[in-house]
Amino acid sequence: MRSETPVSVTVSVVTVIRADEPLAGETAGNDWLDRLGEQEFTDELLDDTLFTLDRVRAADAAASGVPFGTPTAIGQILAARVGYGDGDQVASGRFIEAFDIDARGGTGGGRRERLGRTRPTARTAAILGGRERAAACELLIPRIRLDLNTGNPAAAALAIGPAVEATVAELEFAVEDEGHESDLDQLEELLPELTRITRQAASGNTDPADLPKIEQGLALAERVIRRRRILDQ
Repeated sequence: MRSETPVSVTVSVVTVIRADEPLAGETAGNDWLDRLGEQEFTDELLDDTLFTLDRVRAADAAASGVPFGTPTAIGQILAARVGYGDGDQVASGRFIEAFDIDARGGTGGGRRERLGRTRPTARTAAILGGRERAAACELLIPRIRLDLNTGNPAAAALAIGPAVEATVAELEFAVEDEGHESDLDQLEELLPELTRITRQAASGNTDPADLPKIEQGLALAERVIRRRRILDQ
């Protein structure tokens, strides 16, 4: 039986202001907007917007105790507008001049179109149906990337050792590929240092100098997981 009651959905309106990059005036603003025809420039704006939004969500999660689960995705954007204005205008979501842009794909760039085409729906169904099992590293590694991107290096340091150890153990024989073996060898070499970083973080001490090592291990683990995902399709 179909209900005649309309379905309600929650839509959030967010304005991200680049206050650290002020424009000199309307002429500079129009020149800036003219660059929206450059796909790389538009993609950079969208990426920066999502990055900023997720930092806000992570800060709110820390302050409220309500978990921040997944990063904001391009596909969740219903409409996007890029423009310029003075401080009071943009703070209230108004502009001197603005353009609507296609953030979700459609006629947009190839990168966003590929994101829409390659969602792993078949493997999702296999995991839900019990035909496959999700590896722990596939859940841990993206979480660490999110922590780094949202300004929480302490959480990333606390998790990097176990996450990389799980990646090596779970995906050692996942695919037959020279690059795969090379990346795993590098992860094994990094593991003692990453384990030290995690132990140090567990005692309440984090060192900013360790961030490059965390990033190196994370990037390698992401590549291992991504390669397995692609070659298994």
